[in-house]
Amino acid sequence: MNLKKSIRFILNDQEVNAWESPGRLALDFLRDTQRLTGTKEGCKEGDCGACTIILGSLQGDRVAYTPMTSCLIPVGELEGKHLVTIEGLNLKSLSPVQAAMVDTGGTQCGYCTPGFVVAMTAWLMDESRSVDLEGAKSAMSGNLCRCTGYRSIKEAGSNVAESLSTKLGEGDRVAQLCDMKALPDYFIGIPKRLAAMQSSESESAASTERPLIIGGGTDLYVQRGEDIPDQEVALLNLGKEIPVVSESNDRLILDARMTFQAFGDDPLIQKAIPDIQAYNELIASWPIRTRATLGGNICNASPIADMTCLLLALDSELQLSGGDVARNLVLKDFFQGYKQLAKTEDEVIECISFVKPTANTRVNWEKVSKRAMLDIATVNSAARFEVEENRILEGHLALGGVAAIPLYLKEASAALAGKVVTPELVLSVVQLAQSEFDPISDVRGSADYKRLLARQLLLAHFLKCFPEVISEEVVYAAL
Repeated sequence: MNLKKSIRFILNDQEVNAWESPGRLALDFLRDTQRLTGTKEGCKEGDCGACTIILGSLQGDRVAYTPMTSCLIPVGELEGKHLVTIEGLNLKSLSPVQAAMVDTGGTQCGYCTPGFVVAMTAWLMDESRSVDLEGAKSAMSGNLCRCTGYRSIKEAGSNVAESLSTKLGEGDRVAQLCDMKALPDYFIGIPKRLAAMQSSESESAASTERPLIIGGGTDLYVQRGEDIPDQEVALLNLGKEIPVVSESNDRLILDARMTFQAFGDDPLIQKAIPDIQAYNELIASWPIRTRATLGGNICNASPIADMTCLLLALDSELQLSGGDVARNLVLKDFFQGYKQLAKTEDEVIECISFVKPTANTRVNWEKVSKRAMLDIATVNSAARFEVEENRILEGHLALGGVAAIPLYLKEASAALAGKVVTPELVLSVVQLAQSEFDPISDVRGSADYKRLLARQLLLAHFLKCFPEVISEEVVYAAL
């Protein structure tokens, strides 16, 4: 069966009509078909950033640009978009980012350099990101360099911020960067070109096989990347536009295709979970957060899934479709065993919802990993408390990394209902929680170590959420 179809998009400044299998990786298409070898193949798992590109999507009369790793993007998802590689950023003279990398000696072997330049350029294009050293470091968080030790690259980011921070004002940063010759002029015409390109998708050959469902692909392409181009795929991101978070009947409603980055940037989520952006910085790099989806994190069913742990503590509910009937299911009943889910093969998660936090809601998320940033959790934990003065009306506790599934602590959570917060209550609930799991040793830590981490993270929730009642001195003196 011929899986190939027509895929129209703009590649740098040229319109492309590719005849490709939709599941083929954008990285392979760029290097092997287009011979744009500035985009480097490194880990091919989204970790190193050598293959970073910038992907633009038409939103109204403007194009929103985000950095992504091309090793995790299916070509089919490029339909109607603007794909920018390192070659598409070149000007007659060096751009401010390129010049800064040269001036500071920010490149040695050079293999990672295109990814750094692309990431820093994407940072300048994003109006929500601060033009300072911290903004530059956050933008480069998904890029690895084995040669420089990063000092010279961070210095390059600092120099760019210092030279452009006073020149970039409110409004369309892309237009401003074009005016100051920091981006090629062709970017100005991209919105109209994408608008003129909008058309219905070409029909692909019919198949009796069940298509492989792909959302962000951040786990799927790592696990099965070489096989996917030879399979029929259903690309969820080519469906209806992914909406922002909405509110209905005191619940927040999330499209399951929403990315981690969109989740963290959403105003309703920031109001409900004030520390969400700080949590996001610990979960993944910027290019990965622009791909990884909430629904994918849940369905991957990793016992240490960071966002799933938070959604468990929020007592989330899933809306599933694709089976005999659409149905709702609470998230804590979704995981039946290691990688075993309470859904049929035909069902997909459409929406995720949870009760909207109020002024009386306290939410906290904790994580321990080998590296402080951007690493897989050894143990993670989340908590939600509904509070009236010092009384917990209801509590929800979740742990990851201590069981075969993302674990909702049913007994410990139930024990909090209606209780006044005291050191004695906290210690008894944590002790009860320890009886709800029996961790095993693995490459990230021994069973004893994980049990200790779980205790410490559960205690941290109470210390952070009830500082007026609980102190470290009192709690740890009692241990």
